[in-house]
Amino acid sequence: MRLRKTALAALLILSGLRGAEAQTVVDGSEAGVGAEAAHTALSLIEQQMRDPEARVAGLRIGRAGALCGTVDVRNRMGAYTGPRPFVADLSEKFLGRLPEGPELRSPGSMVAFRAMERARVLFEANCTAG
Repeated sequence: MRLRKTALAALLILSGLRGAEAQTVVDGSEAGVGAEAAHTALSLIEQQMRDPEARVAGLRIGRAGALCGTVDVRNRMGAYTGPRPFVADLSEKFLGRLPEGPELRSPGSMVAFRAMERARVLFEANCTAG
């Protein structure tokens, strides 16, 4: 019994030392946009969404040169919320997820509203079919 408790304690300590996972591109789409573009996008996602285990997929260069893709982040309860489209203007270090209902109805500030509008316009110019 004592040996099991010791082994369990060692396992818990080692798992805590492993650290957080990094944001990852889960579908290999970074190959189509280049390592530098993918790295910059992952860095922007880390800065803005503060989820060390965000899942990124569907990376592609849009019609007007912006980077399009989806990102799946975790909520406060630790559950993934589902992939949401994002767009990034890498030359200006701007990344925005497409806003959803609650965000659109009640933006936190005028700055947040402008960022949502910028993301929406950039997404339409780059990432939609047409």
